[in-house]
Amino acid sequence: MTPGTQPPLQAFLRDYLDVAGGAWDEVEPDVYDVLLPGDAAAEPAVVRVAFDPEALPEHPGSQLAGIGTPLVDRLLDDARQLGRFARAHIGQLNLASQHVLAKVRRSLLLAGGLELEFTKSRAMDFPQAVFWFQATLASDQQESYVLPVAIDLHYARQVRHLDELLCPDRLSEQPMQLLPQAKRCRLADAYPLARTEVVRTLGALAGARRRELRERVDRQVARMTRYYTDLRGEVDSLAERAKTRGEDPSKYAGRRAAIDREERLRVGELRQKSSLNVQLRLANLLIVHQPKFLVDGFLSLPGHTGEPLPIVFDPLVGALEAVPCPGCICPTFQLQTNHRHQVCCPACSGRGAA
Repeated sequence: MTPGTQPPLQAFLRDYLDVAGGAWDEVEPDVYDVLLPGDAAAEPAVVRVAFDPEALPEHPGSQLAGIGTPLVDRLLDDARQLGRFARAHIGQLNLASQHVLAKVRRSLLLAGGLELEFTKSRAMDFPQAVFWFQATLASDQQESYVLPVAIDLHYARQVRHLDELLCPDRLSEQPMQLLPQAKRCRLADAYPLARTEVVRTLGALAGARRRELRERVDRQVARMTRYYTDLRGEVDSLAERAKTRGEDPSKYAGRRAAIDREERLRVGELRQKSSLNVQLRLANLLIVHQPKFLVDGFLSLPGHTGEPLPIVFDPLVGALEAVPCPGCICPTFQLQTNHRHQVCCPACSGRGAA
């Protein structure tokens, strides 16, 4: 161990106490006096903690801290509770608005005589909500998955570039500069959207697991059926021989019925044990504050009243975000007019003509 470094468990203890509001004092190497925060302490008192079992005899009343000990398990559980919600800011972005308007014009396709004019462009804070869901698939075996989904709170739709959004080199606890916040929806409205998206992914995982279970159970049931078929065949042979000898074969009917009951019981137990149970819960939530450009645009059509069109340009990926269609609110990069000279996307224009 190099000077100035700490073992992972001791480093976790120090960081946890600093964040959670506790305190620590290093009595000697591997021995600490700690003041636990109220949520993690059974009683508010200073506890002596030893990370080395050989130090326990020299410090009577101290608690051993190690992986799996009650103290460390309680601290880890409390740390997970504290980490369920966090907030971060994206920095290292070029917020100079040069060439933004030119990129917007190239990305947005206008038809039907529409013209786009710009009034102003400004950098604003656009919060993004990242939901981490924990999915558990339990049958005869248990598997857990962590499924992240990011929702743009301005447009209330899914963020596709999740890796770029969570790049650790850009995230910080404090913003690089204070920006006004753009209009956003509530987290309570974003959560159903995130859950719907993750349920689609979970449905594919559960479907694949269910097919695997069904194929395996069918093979096991087939082997089991062959086994009990052989048993019934032996009983039938014994009954035929008994009838040939002139003996009463009725006692073999009871044995055959017992075999049938045992087969139904074993097959039922196997199918019940292999049934798939799916659980989904929200594990963590991160709010990422990302600077973007909000461009105030104005769509005009000769001879008709124009309408405003707010446009968002994302400097993180260097691209225009799809604008919501004024008719159906669906994201689009193409705008045109329908038979009533209303601005809409091609899908809305087709439905209107029909």
